[in-house]
Amino acid sequence: MKAKKWTFLLTSIATLALVTACTQSTSNTTASNTATTKTTSTTEAKKTSYFTDKDYDTSYDEKTAATVTLSESTAKVSGDGVAVSGSTVTISKAGTYVISGQSDGVQIKIEAEKTDDVHIVLKGVTMTNTNAAISATSAGHVYLTLADSTTNSLSDSATNSDEKADAALFSKVDLTINGKGTLNVDGKKNNGIKANDTLHITGGSYNITAVGDAFNVNDELNITGTTMTIDAKEDGVKVDNDEDTSVGTMYLSDNTITVTAGDDGIHASGDLVIDSGTYTVKNSTEGLEGKSITINGGDIAIYSTDDGVNAANKNAQQSEIFFTMNGGNLTVEVGQGDTDPIDSNGNITVNGGTIKMTGQTGFDFDGTATYTGGDIYLNGEKQTEIVSSMPGGGGAPGGGPQGNGGPGGRP
Repeated sequence: MKAKKWTFLLTSIATLALVTACTQSTSNTTASNTATTKTTSTTEAKKTSYFTDKDYDTSYDEKTAATVTLSESTAKVSGDGVAVSGSTVTISKAGTYVISGQSDGVQIKIEAEKTDDVHIVLKGVTMTNTNAAISATSAGHVYLTLADSTTNSLSDSATNSDEKADAALFSKVDLTINGKGTLNVDGKKNNGIKANDTLHITGGSYNITAVGDAFNVNDELNITGTTMTIDAKEDGVKVDNDEDTSVGTMYLSDNTITVTAGDDGIHASGDLVIDSGTYTVKNSTEGLEGKSITINGGDIAIYSTDDGVNAANKNAQQSEIFFTMNGGNLTVEVGQGDTDPIDSNGNITVNGGTIKMTGQTGFDFDGTATYTGGDIYLNGEKQTEIVSSMPGGGGAPGGGPQGNGGPGGRP
């Protein structure tokens, strides 16, 4: 799904960064600065590779679009490709559909051809007390736009009888959410938003609560340009595929996301990349989790009762598992017991940025550690090397000082 037109730009930037790097000295400090410069120079280009131009396209012509006007337990529809039967609205073909109004017990189903792109515009919508309020079971791609300056609310029922679509918003096909409006989601049965394939989000404000996961995605979850407040009894932001370790990936940039979770705050079974933004995990069992975790920038604050950052996947090779910090600020506090601020079942690499850890230990890793730049603190004491806290674990040359336990506050 990466845009081909950026290939030339990526190649050009990579070449320029390589030439720049060759002019630098080879000291540890300069090597760190070079690595950081290379990362920064490619950040803007890398961002676009996670989204298509259409992911950002919020335009529509309301004069030619079909409309759905919700009213109590039914709806009024006009235009081609949409029909209403009792409390069920069915969209059956490609096109743009503008939805407005309030309903109780009405469900919108998308059952289009597998080659059809369906564009849904939410323009001041409130839907409650139903199976998944919007359920997309067949289409090529569903684009959901939050109309500017509108507030939209989706909720399923605690008695939602659709086990596969156990969410307030469900999509079996690729889903994109964009726009500058607000979306409130309440997952009363289980999940808030569930997507079986990919979910791209390129804007909007979100308030999501769920008795299960706030986000439950299978293959790919990429989010940029959003503000989110999440309260989930289970995982907060999750993409997970146990069958294929090459997917289950997540990319985050330019967001302000606050998560309170009963289990993982931000979880990817595959690769997790954070480029920029502000991420606060107020409470979690594990704060960040991924097969690999790469932080290029941003401000991240985590409180967890178990590991703060955990690079792990029982189905992956150890060479695929790592934690890498190239820039940004990472603050981690963990609870008492057998907990680690940063735990990797593979390697750990710190090239830049600032890491502040509060806990009984600092790092725990099974592979090797590389520290070329940036600042690391444990309980307020600056560290000069990365040392594994567990006997028999990996190690870096020499031994680094361990900090004295000190008070820490939740982010």
